Amino acid sequence: MKDEIYQVYRNLPISADSRLKFRNVLFRYFPVVFKDLHAYRCWQEHRNPAPVIEPPAKPAPVAVQTLPNADGVWEWQDYHSVRARIAQAKADERGAQPVETIPVLDFQADELREQAARLAFRDPGLQPLVSVIIPVYNNVKLTLECLASIDQHMPQDMAVEIVVADDASSDQTEALLSSVAHIRYVRGDQNLGFLRNCNRAMTHVKGTYTVYLNNDVQVTAGWLEALVATFDEYDNVGAVGPKFVYPSGHLQEAGATLAPDGTATMVGFGEHPDVPRFNYTRRVDYVSGACLMAPTALLKRVGGFSEEFLPCYCEDSDLCLSIRADGHEIYYNPQATIIHHLSKTTAATDNDFKMSCISKNVSVLNRKWSTSLERHFDPRLITFYLPQFHPVPENDLWWGKGFTEWTNVTKAFPNFVGHYQPRLPADLGYYDLRLLEILKSQAELAQRYGIHGFCFYYYWFDGKRLLERPVEQLLLSDKPDIPFCLCWANENWTRRWDGMEQEVLMAQAHTEEDDVAVIYDLIRFFKDDRYIKIDDRPLILIYRVTLFPDFAKTAERWRKVCREQGLGEIYIAMVESFELAKLNTHPSAFGCDAAVEFPPQGLADIKPPSGDVVNPEFTGFVADYRDIAVKYAARPAPGYTRFKGAMPGWDNTARRQHAGFCFEQATPGAFQAWLEETITDTREQQFGDERLVFINAWNEWAEGAYLEPDRRFGHTYLEAVSNALEASRLLKKN
Repeated sequence: MKDEIYQVYRNLPISADSRLKFRNVLFRYFPVVFKDLHAYRCWQEHRNPAPVIEPPAKPAPVAVQTLPNADGVWEWQDYHSVRARIAQAKADERGAQPVETIPVLDFQADELREQAARLAFRDPGLQPLVSVIIPVYNNVKLTLECLASIDQHMPQDMAVEIVVADDASSDQTEALLSSVAHIRYVRGDQNLGFLRNCNRAMTHVKGTYTVYLNNDVQVTAGWLEALVATFDEYDNVGAVGPKFVYPSGHLQEAGATLAPDGTATMVGFGEHPDVPRFNYTRRVDYVSGACLMAPTALLKRVGGFSEEFLPCYCEDSDLCLSIRADGHEIYYNPQATIIHHLSKTTAATDNDFKMSCISKNVSVLNRKWSTSLERHFDPRLITFYLPQFHPVPENDLWWGKGFTEWTNVTKAFPNFVGHYQPRLPADLGYYDLRLLEILKSQAELAQRYGIHGFCFYYYWFDGKRLLERPVEQLLLSDKPDIPFCLCWANENWTRRWDGMEQEVLMAQAHTEEDDVAVIYDLIRFFKDDRYIKIDDRPLILIYRVTLFPDFAKTAERWRKVCREQGLGEIYIAMVESFELAKLNTHPSAFGCDAAVEFPPQGLADIKPPSGDVVNPEFTGFVADYRDIAVKYAARPAPGYTRFKGAMPGWDNTARRQHAGFCFEQATPGAFQAWLEETITDTREQQFGDERLVFINAWNEWAEGAYLEPDRRFGHTYLEAVSNALEASRLLKKN
């Protein structure tokens, strides 16, 4: 009978807070009925804790060694070795995936006339959908191979115009191509160079879209359909480019990035083209003019290739930046693959002349666009922020009067020789987050070292908020002026700190009604000018999407409410925690826009402690921080948007003294090596507002994951952040 009564209580359609109060009444006034239940015994022990019995005297523990404080030397010693290990791990990953050569058309000199005669293009009509401009100067063999590949892979249901722009070739180009049916052969009287030749050809095009296509490429099946489809499938597309591969099978580029000085990086150069991160459509800084599609009207409006970049080089970068300045986006679409003989058409050009052109035009690009390029070059570093450092009535009830996170932190002690415990704060001391001045000091400290903003954990339980005071105070004040966002920590609260994980203190509801209620509460924060946005879409993180009955439906409800409330679109990111840590589940499966990496979950290798165990009750786990730094930094990116993460350390001994998990050898040097690689990878893989890196965490003191100064390391972890931002600009990837 008592089990049935308790089950009725568990199923009551009331909030978790009301259920807790009702349980207290049941247990207090009907103890005989429930005395055998485990939940009752836990409740009774919490109300009447057993008297403390001093254990028999034990032999004195082995003396714990004195750990060195930061001295400007030892804490940085692992930097170079960890960087080298990351580079080697990436090289090993690349080496484990051999590529295969790609068959290409290779016409013999004595068959060029025959091959030209075989070309059979259809009449594009008066209003073709696409015009393909092929600028040529000599190299008729390459031109014929290019045209033959287009003919071979011409879409059956698409009107396509081929415009061969001959820049006064002196070989057989005119003789072989001028009579080919259904191509527009346009020959100049004098050689103008690539840039002007393309612009001259633009006056002849009739298509809705124009493709610039080098004659040293060969197209593959579906290339043109994929490029055109980009304009229908994505918003505000201004230009799109394909995946470029070499005949050797290696990737030439999957889009490209630009540094503020005008230099470019071909994404994925020399890697395997089938790697997942190169195989989803995404925005990029620019796409190569070797194959670039854009609306014809847009190209004419921005003026085509700027003659500032005569005779050639960087004109395609400038064109993409001009298109973006006109309010459009540049996309890379890997569903279109182009085989490219890189620089085959300029191979005969004097190398000194080529280098001087590149040098001059990179400088021109820098002068013209450096402000725009600088704006999003550095990823925004966002640190998770724990608001557990102030007393609340619930914690008073559950853990004792005046409990805060500092209660856990101060009671920790070493479990083995060399174990860094307890963790003692420095600059800010044992602060109380009821004081807004503390948050102001934290913000000033974070921003001084390059942290962009805080991601506050948000605790909502069926309408009940916990630990909300810091972020609510921030919402009511215009200071500190630090960007922030929220991460809904949507787990049940249990007594896991003392091992009683089965006792729920505050439960989640995750009902349709709760979905609507929580998004209305979140909208208050989304409207703050400081709230972090991605392309004007407020960013909200969800810690465990798998705990929802169907988070995709929750996300749909949220988006609908936000649109109805005039907020527009929101950006939802799922944290890859627990079971998602290693699955590479596409965020779209949960209705999300992106995922957030959350170290150390999923990749730790357990090892014995390096020092003698001095706590006989220790049953926890130990790992090497340097190992997980290498694993996460060298981890292959998935085929979707994942915001990379890093952590300065991890040690939750303060919460679970005898059964904690800690990482040894965590130093600012190893952390900097990890963060540098993370920043560099983010610059290459993400674009614009999506260049985000999450650091776990700003102030997780009881988990040993914090950037705030402590008495051992001082400001060195913050210095590592600043160093990583600067060094990742200067150091080239290995």
